[in-house]
Amino acid sequence: TKSHKTSAEAAAAAQVESAPVALTESDLDAPVVIELRETSTFWLLEETGTCVATDSILAPKVAERNDAYAKLLKARHDMADMYVERAAQTFSGDHKVKEVQTPSSVGVEMGTQASGWDIYDTQTGDEAEAEAKSTEAAVAAAIAKRSRGAGGSSQASGCFSGDSCSQSGAYQGSSSFDGSSVSASMAAGVDTADVRQEATPEAVEASIHSLPNLPSTLRVAERVVSQNAYHKPHLAYRNIMQESSWSSSPGMEHLWGFQSEESAGRNVSCLEWNPVKHDMLAVAYGEFDFSAQRDGLILFWSLKNPSYPDKIISVPCGVTCIAFSREHPNLLAAGLYDGTVCVYDIRKDEAKPTLESGAANGKHTDPVWALRWVDHGAERGGEHLVSISTDGRVMQWNMKKGLEQSELMMLKRVAASAKQGGDAPKALGSEGIISRRSAGLCIDFCPKDPNIYIAGTEDGHLHKCSCSYSEQYLESYFGHAGPVYKLRWSPFCPNTFVSCSADWTVKLWNAEVSSPVFSLQSGTDYVADVCWSHDNSTVFASATGDGRVDVWDLAANTLDPIKSIKTPHTLSCVSFARSSPVLVTGNASGVVDVYQLTGTLAQPVERTAAEQLAALEKVTATVHNAPGGAAAA
Repeated sequence: TKSHKTSAEAAAAAQVESAPVALTESDLDAPVVIELRETSTFWLLEETGTCVATDSILAPKVAERNDAYAKLLKARHDMADMYVERAAQTFSGDHKVKEVQTPSSVGVEMGTQASGWDIYDTQTGDEAEAEAKSTEAAVAAAIAKRSRGAGGSSQASGCFSGDSCSQSGAYQGSSSFDGSSVSASMAAGVDTADVRQEATPEAVEASIHSLPNLPSTLRVAERVVSQNAYHKPHLAYRNIMQESSWSSSPGMEHLWGFQSEESAGRNVSCLEWNPVKHDMLAVAYGEFDFSAQRDGLILFWSLKNPSYPDKIISVPCGVTCIAFSREHPNLLAAGLYDGTVCVYDIRKDEAKPTLESGAANGKHTDPVWALRWVDHGAERGGEHLVSISTDGRVMQWNMKKGLEQSELMMLKRVAASAKQGGDAPKALGSEGIISRRSAGLCIDFCPKDPNIYIAGTEDGHLHKCSCSYSEQYLESYFGHAGPVYKLRWSPFCPNTFVSCSADWTVKLWNAEVSSPVFSLQSGTDYVADVCWSHDNSTVFASATGDGRVDVWDLAANTLDPIKSIKTPHTLSCVSFARSSPVLVTGNASGVVDVYQLTGTLAQPVERTAAEQLAALEKVTATVHNAPGGAAAA
């Protein structure tokens, strides 16, 4: 069969294949070709190398990066004060599977029975009860009014169900809101709908006042919403994650402006940071012009809510200056345009002053332009308040028994001979010919010696005085050709102070020399305010009447400001923040603008007090050693 043939053929083929093959001599001499092929590579471990070959295309880039890193290490060693180390820590969250990310939902079956009346009473019961009480009170008041008009009692034509009538026919209503109240309104001729309509706003107002915690709760909610809206400006205020702060060039960026309806159109007269709460800014509002006088304000601004002040103090007269106490940071002293000096306790809810000067205790007769808290030590009575006014008097106020004043100095005009004589001892303290008194505009105390202070006058002169000696000046400084608006003693150097004037200039002084060390000018308008930086001894800022904000760094440039911006408003004051690279300015429209300092102005200066003093003295040393003894910019 066919199957048998097939198996036989297969067996024969197997025998042929298993038989040995005989090779001839020619087959053995013939060449044999063997081809080897590479298999695919299996990677068990791969690590990226940190080195490249010198002939690689990446070699120039790697060499450039290595050179840049070597220069950075050398710069950090040579200029250690220009670099600061910062550490960052990244937190990796725990990995969770999908099943444990969402908590399990627990269901509970419950059942109850309620009629339509129960549901209606539950929804409208409280509202009906409150409305009934208010309506009942209004009805009773209307009945009493009608009774007085009718001769003392109201006569009812009959008695309704639920009412009680006296023998004389006078109506006696129930004390709850039921059918008797409606009867009473009808008997007295009162329209119930009108009474209900008039009582509704009163009920609403009463219900709001019955919630004592509502204002504080709304205040917290407003702060939360405000902080969400100001999240990025707050990060910039704290200099957190700001790439621009590490640039080489100085800069200023506007963050926001403190303004409200109460301060709109008012002149910002003074800025004062709290010595403990460094983010709390007290702003005084008052007009400088006599013809534009109006009531004053003191607003307290905070980062918690930049859109609305935390506290408002209304003053019947314009506020010209304010100052926080360092020993008691809750006390704020305010000087008014009418010569009054008052002290507020900002912890109290009421806006009335705790202490106030008056005619009985010898208040100033002219506006108070500057206030300073001075700590004389426990042996000399602790902290005192010092004020200066255009009436020519420098007053010291003691708060142990109210506001008790004592006169530190009566400012007197300096004769023309003193201006020309300069350092002649006989010229100091001499009196003028026309008017003996000199109007004082500003004052500041030496940070090292609380008994020494300098007063700036309307004549353009500065006088160094002592709290222990009130007969004459210790020293007089001449250089300004107009009224001296502000002067600030350096917080780092006990012999250096800066002043600004209506003569368009800012002058740097040394307490041992009667002429200015530097005379700086950046514009052609009066300089309203000047202030020192709290972090760098050679940096200060000034604000001018034409809207210029200038930041000066004497270590970098003694001719021009290192950064200057122009605003469309008339500026009145300027101040550096205590805990952040921030500069604030106040203008005549009632807005306090907040600027972030960037670049070299925002970089922290890691200097000790001795190094800060040495940096400022290094700048002024070349001027002292010069033949003229002073420099002008």
